Amino acid sequence: MSWRNQPMLPEHVDLCQRVYDAARKKRKIAPDSDASNPVAALVLTLYRHGVLEEEELLRRVLKALDEKN
Repeated sequence: MSWRNQPMLPEHVDLCQRVYDAARKKRKIAPDSDASNPVAALVLTLYRHGVLEEEELLRRVLKALDEKN
């Protein structure tokens, strides 16, 4: 079974939440904005594909957000 099919433990959720919050703050995206949904999707997608280190995950999320603009 691949990693992406495993359940997320509380510490995984906490890490993703920190990255999500940091990415939104750095790109000035309000939590209730429609633009916050793609941020959450990016965080979870990258995490589920093996980017498990917090700083690297944030770096890749920010890079992906910049490429969309």
